[in-house]
Amino acid sequence: MLTAMRNYYLSQMLSDAGFEVHILTRPSPDLEKFRMDKPIHFHTVDAWDYRRVLKLLGFPDGVTSSVIRPGKLIEWGFKLLLTYPLNLIFGEGGGWYYRKAIKTGRTIIDKNQISIIYSSYRPITDHFIASRLKKHHPSLYWIGDFRDILWWTRGDRRYQQAWVQNLLLQMDQITAITQGIADFWASIVGRPVTTVYNGLPAIQVDDSVQNKYADRFIINYTGRIYTQFQKADCFFTALHELKNESSDFSSDLLIHYAGINKSTWDQWIKTHHIDSNSISEHHQPIHASWQAQNQAQINLLLTWTTSDVWGFIHGKFNEYVAAGRPILCLIEGDRDPELEALYQPFSNSIIVLNQTDQIKAIKKYILDIYQYWKKTGQVPTIAKDIVSSYAWGIKGEPLLKLLQ
Repeated sequence: MLTAMRNYYLSQMLSDAGFEVHILTRPSPDLEKFRMDKPIHFHTVDAWDYRRVLKLLGFPDGVTSSVIRPGKLIEWGFKLLLTYPLNLIFGEGGGWYYRKAIKTGRTIIDKNQISIIYSSYRPITDHFIASRLKKHHPSLYWIGDFRDILWWTRGDRRYQQAWVQNLLLQMDQITAITQGIADFWASIVGRPVTTVYNGLPAIQVDDSVQNKYADRFIINYTGRIYTQFQKADCFFTALHELKNESSDFSSDLLIHYAGINKSTWDQWIKTHHIDSNSISEHHQPIHASWQAQNQAQINLLLTWTTSDVWGFIHGKFNEYVAAGRPILCLIEGDRDPELEALYQPFSNSIIVLNQTDQIKAIKKYILDIYQYWKKTGQVPTIAKDIVSSYAWGIKGEPLLKLLQ
């Protein structure tokens, strides 16, 4: 598998459950975080793909259309990278990783008498590798996991569906990160898909680090922006109106952004005339993001729905839950019943649509949190028992049941 925090945490959970775990992945600095007290065996294979080429050209690692401004040529290029067989040769991972991982994987299986393989998309290359390994070792029990949908349009679907269905039908079990994404893949393969939600990251916050903006009311957003999906117009409009209605709020407000889309965020802020209340930074180390989330009065989460898919619950959601601070979730599109159910226990948080008739609710929510903070110096937090329910050992139980 290529680096994905979900896979490492699930590996730790499986190790705790008594499984001997071997991880086949590309080299990454993140691996060092997981070489702790867990008896997990790491095997690395180098990956040459379009992301590495773009990094050499000066773009950030893991670049997507959230960094490169969308356009017809760019959209056409990304569409090609999702199309078989180009996704195998040039997509995430790439042909070199695919060939070397198969060779290395066969050796690991033979040497350690492996009986179960688990692969996770993205990238799709990992599923192709698992498919080849199962063909070489037919007795393997294969669990294929999906953290995203396959981004195609309706017009592409018939062509794409043929090779996707062939791949999925080889899997003994299929899992997905949310119910919405599980429903999407179930509609493609025509059989049940098990939902395995993410647990909370092992966040480490240094309480000795001084918050230099401790006297400000901070609304924080950390992470990338998928400009073709995520919007926040109503949120910014609400803030602009609150500023005009209260001089105290205007002087206390501080909007903080840190991520690889700094220029996009700055443009949004400038368009809505609240740049005097904003600070933005480029991509930060994960521990700095965690620190910012734990020091904010409100953490902003941007997501979306499409006409036929919902359940786009990003890893940022779990980081925010771990911080326990109020969460303002803004959805571009229609209502998301799955996300609404997850937010229901969070008495300090709100989920709204990016629609003009929601501005009043956004203003009221922000003002309520602000007045609570102004009066007490604190903010309402997510109950500890709710946070505890997001432990990996609990959220990962559906996966363990598939292995029993």
